[in-house]
Amino acid sequence: MTPTTPAPTTDDFARTTRNLRFTALGGFLVLAALLVLTAMLALGDAVSGDGAGGAFTDAAFWMFPFAAAAGLVALVTPRDLMPTTPRRALVIAQYALGIAGVFLQTLD
Repeated sequence: MTPTTPAPTTDDFARTTRNLRFTALGGFLVLAALLVLTAMLALGDAVSGDGAGGAFTDAAFWMFPFAAAAGLVALVTPRDLMPTTPRRALVIAQYALGIAGVFLQTLD
């Protein structure tokens, strides 16, 4: 007689998708804080530097709309249309683009 393993009662795919959606939603709060930090760095550079933003400042502020778009797609796309791996990649991209915005501003 071979033992049979019972089928899991919870759907790991649904739970993972829900966790990724909450992480993407929390990413918007992180993006807001990083945007404020980037703006503070840009204003500090404008006051203490030459008074003009460079190309890195423009690139830094362009990171945030792209990060928000990646988070929005990860948040609202139905589970049937997007598997877990691309959703995870979008959430990682959301956070990475926000951090890249701050990093680019510090380079200016």
